[in-house]
Amino acid sequence: MIRRRKSVFLTLLFSYLVILMIPVTVSAVMYTNMENAMVQNASRSNLAMLEQVRQITDNHLQEIDQMIVQIATHPKLQTLWTIPENEKYIQYEEAVKSLRNIRSGAGFVSDFYIHLRQGDIILSPSLKTDTDTFFTQLYPYADKSLEQVREQLLSGYHFKTFWPVTGIKENATNKNVIQTAVSLPLGEKENVWGTLVMSIEDQQIFDLLKQIEWANSGSMFIIDDKGQVLLSSSGNYDLPKGLLDEIAAGSGFHAYGVSGQPNMLSYTTGQSGWKYVSLVPQSVMLERVNDIKAWALTLLGVALAAGAVACYWMAYRSYSPIRDMMMAVMNGKQPGQPVLVNEYEFIKTSIAETLAEGKEIKEKLEGHIPVVRAYFLTRLLKGQADAAALEERSLQLVGVRFPHDCVCVALIEVDESSEFLIDRSERDWALLRFVLYNLSSELLGDRGYVMETDRNRLALLLNLPDASDDSRSERDALIEELKQMSEGRFRTKIAVGVSSIRRGLPETGRCYEEALNALDYRIIHGASSLVHYETIQDKGGTFYHYPMETEAQLMNYVKSGDYNSVAALLDELYEQNVVSRGMTPEMGKCLFFDLLSTVLKVLNALKIDEQQLFGTHDPVKSIAASSSAESMLRKLKELCRTVCDNVREARTDQNERLSLHLKQYIDDHYADHGLSLTSIADHFGMTPQYVSGFFKKQNGENLTDYMLAVRIREAKRMLADPELTVLQIAQQVGYATDIGFIRVFKKIEGITPGKFRETLLQTGDVKNGSP
Repeated sequence: MIRRRKSVFLTLLFSYLVILMIPVTVSAVMYTNMENAMVQNASRSNLAMLEQVRQITDNHLQEIDQMIVQIATHPKLQTLWTIPENEKYIQYEEAVKSLRNIRSGAGFVSDFYIHLRQGDIILSPSLKTDTDTFFTQLYPYADKSLEQVREQLLSGYHFKTFWPVTGIKENATNKNVIQTAVSLPLGEKENVWGTLVMSIEDQQIFDLLKQIEWANSGSMFIIDDKGQVLLSSSGNYDLPKGLLDEIAAGSGFHAYGVSGQPNMLSYTTGQSGWKYVSLVPQSVMLERVNDIKAWALTLLGVALAAGAVACYWMAYRSYSPIRDMMMAVMNGKQPGQPVLVNEYEFIKTSIAETLAEGKEIKEKLEGHIPVVRAYFLTRLLKGQADAAALEERSLQLVGVRFPHDCVCVALIEVDESSEFLIDRSERDWALLRFVLYNLSSELLGDRGYVMETDRNRLALLLNLPDASDDSRSERDALIEELKQMSEGRFRTKIAVGVSSIRRGLPETGRCYEEALNALDYRIIHGASSLVHYETIQDKGGTFYHYPMETEAQLMNYVKSGDYNSVAALLDELYEQNVVSRGMTPEMGKCLFFDLLSTVLKVLNALKIDEQQLFGTHDPVKSIAASSSAESMLRKLKELCRTVCDNVREARTDQNERLSLHLKQYIDDHYADHGLSLTSIADHFGMTPQYVSGFFKKQNGENLTDYMLAVRIREAKRMLADPELTVLQIAQQVGYATDIGFIRVFKKIEGITPGKFRETLLQTGDVKNGSP
C-alpha cells in the first residue's frame, strides 16, 4: 500500500514536471528562433547603414560628375585650349574666377586644379602658377615626387581615374585625400590639352562610416571597380585573401573567417561600381545577443529549479488528501486531526448545500419575475445588458422569450390628454400609463414587450421574423391601430417614433436610439405624429437659412411695430427651413432660439420693461416647452404681436412729446439769429431730414414755416409798441437786419411792417398791442 501511494505521488510529480517542460521547451525553441532573428537583424542593420553610406557617396560622386561636365563645358575654360598661348593672359584670369565660382558649390570636393600641358601651367580656384612651383611649394605630396606626379596624374589619358588615399602637405599640415583625374577636353584621347584633378578628403568618408555601429571595432573598405582599395578605416590597404571573390555579388552579408577568427561580412555595390565592405568580428556584433543569451540561460536555470520545487510541493499537496483518505479507509475512521476536513465529504456537502440554496433562490425569484423582467428589458433597451444575459438560459430565467432574430423599438409619448387627465396629478398619469400599457400589451400579444421609460412615455420592443416588407407592414399596422384606439377611445393623442428593424438582440440599444431620434422629429412633423427612422436618417444639415440681413430686417420691423411684416417674414423663414428643407429637430430648435434671441435683442435695445409687458408669463419658457415647430412659430408670433403693440403705443406718446418739445424750443429761441433746422436737429441729436419729416408728419406743416409764423406773430405784437423801431423788432425776432425781416413780413402778411403799424395806429390798437 505504501508503494502504491508512492507510485501515485511519483505519477503526480512526473505529470507536473511534464507540464512544466512544455512551456520550457516552447520557450527554448522560440529563443533559438529569436536568437537567429536577432543575428539576422543585426546583419541587416549593418548592411542598411552601409547602404546609407553607399547612397550618400553615390550622390556625391554624381555631384563630381556634374562638376566635371560643368568645368569641361564652361565657355571661358574651353578657350584655354582653343586660342594661342600669347592671347591667354586675360583668359587665365577669367578662368581662375570661373573656377572660384565653381568651387563655391563644391561640397564633397575639397580642392581641384587644372594642369594645362601647353605651357605646363596649373590653374586653381585661387591662383595660376607653373607646375614645379605648385607641386614643390604650394601643393607637395607626402608620398610622391614631382616626377611621379607628372607620370601618374599629369600624363596620358584619364577618365575618372581614382587613386587611393595619399597625403598632401597644405599650410604646414598634412591631409589625406582620394584623387581622381579627367583629361580635357572630354572624350579626346589623342588630342589631350590638360588634366582636371580633384581631391576628396578621406575624413568626409570616415565621418559617414562612423555612423555604422561597429565601425570602430571592425574594418571598412571602399574598393573601386578595378579592385583597388581606395579607402580603409584600419589603415591596412591589403585585402584578406579571397575577399574579392566573396563580394563578387552586388550586395549581401554572411559569415567570413579571417585568420581563424569568425567575422560577419557585409557588402554592397554603388552605381559607379565601387564596393563598400564591412568586416566586423562576430564577437563584437553578437555581444548583446550573447549577453541576452547568458541572462536567458541563467533565468531558465532559476525557473527550472523553482518549477521543480513547485511541482514537488503541488504533487505533495495533491497527494495528501488521497493519503489521508486511504489511511481513514484502512483504519475505519476519519483522519486523526479533527481540525482537518475530508475533501471529498466537503465537496459532497457543498454540492448538496448549493442545490438547496439554488432551489430556495428560484422560489423567491419566481415571486419577483415581473420586476426582474422589467429591469432586464429596461437594461436591454438601453444597451446595458451583457452578452451572457442574452443567452437562452438567462432569458428563460427572467421569463423572456424572443422566438425571432429581428427586433424593432417604438417609443410612445403622450402629447395631448386634457380630456382624459382631470387635474394632471401623478395618480392620473399612473392611470393613463396603466391604460396605455395594457392596451399595448393586448395588441402586441407574444410579438414583444412593453416597458415604462418615463412619466409620459412607453417603449414597445417588437420581435419580428425578418426585415422584409411584410414585417414592416405588420409593425406599422399594429402601431396605427394602437394610435387610433388611444385617440378614439381614450381621447389621448400620442406621438410615436419607430426605429428600423435590426437583426440580433444586441442591436436593441441601437434601435432604442433610432426611436429616440425619430421621436425628436415630432417637433418638425407636428404633435401626435408618427415618425419612422428610415424617413429621417438622411435628412438634415449643419445650417439653416437666417442671414444677418434678414435678422436686421426682422429687428427693424419689430422696432417700428409693423406686426404684419414681422408675421410675413416669420412665415417665410418657416417655409424655407422647416417645410422645404426638412431640417433636423436640433437645427429647428436652434433656428427658433435664434429668432427668439433677435426679439430679446429688440426688447433690450428699446429698454422695454419685460415684467410690465409680460407679467408672470415667461415667453422664453413657453416657446422652449413647445412640442412642435408650428407651436413654437405660433407662440413666437404672439410674442412679436405683444412687443409691436407696445412699440406702437410707446411711439405715439413719444412722438407727441417730441413734437411739443420742438415747438417749445422754437417758442423759446425764436430771437436767436442762428436758429435753423440744422441747429434744432443738432440740439435734439437727430438729422435735419428726420426732424423735418417728423414735424411735417405730426403737425401738417414744415418746421421752417412754423418758425417763421412764431417770429411774425411776435413781430406783430412788438409793432404795437411805438417805441420800438422796425430794425429793433427785426433783431429781437431773430433777423440780423431789417431788410430780410421786411421781405419775409411782406411775403406772409401782404404789407410791410410800417404799413402794418400804420394800420394799428388807425384802428387805435397801439396801446394794448393787439394786432
